Amino acid sequence: MGLPPGQRWVRRFIRYSALPPPEVDIERYRLRVADVELSYGELLGMIDFRGRMDFHCVTGWSVAGVEMEGITFRGLGRIAEPRGRYALFTSLEGYTSIVPIEDYLKGILLLRIDGRPLSYEEGFPARPFFEHLYAWKSAKWLRSIDFLNDYVDGYWEARGYHERGNVWLEERFKGSGGGRHLARSPMRPEVPGGGR
Repeated sequence: MGLPPGQRWVRRFIRYSALPPPEVDIERYRLRVADVELSYGELLGMIDFRGRMDFHCVTGWSVAGVEMEGITFRGLGRIAEPRGRYALFTSLEGYTSIVPIEDYLKGILLLRIDGRPLSYEEGFPARPFFEHLYAWKSAKWLRSIDFLNDYVDGYWEARGYHERGNVWLEERFKGSGGGRHLARSPMRPEVPGGGR
């Protein structure tokens, strides 16, 4: 699809976490989508997307052609119909992100990358992914998806990042006054509490 404006290709992901990473107990894990709860095993059994997509970070780097597997949000809608104008994602550690429903329906619930489950640092067990939006919308360690009629800021939106985050329109910050990236520390490849 090409390189969006203001981005540069890199070979490897730089992994960030805005909040302290959570513990993940996969045996007890349930993803709540509206009023429906699904185990990790149930999610794996629903995979309906396998393909390559580009990954874009708002800080200016992109990784091309990442092999991804997951559940299309359109497919997930057969079990939990999206009712509202926005989809709000909440992670196990409390991080939130929000997307308009028209963007939600273009995305996937990412479960596997490069032929294997997401690593802990990549957001195991699940995260939303939207190739046309910056990756801060792709909440790691996803706990729930709620549908809202009224917009609310997510974690980074409350700190000045754009409400939508379209990479092709360079929607990095709110308003037209530019903005700046807030400091982020790359994650260490370790797993707190022995989780994955």
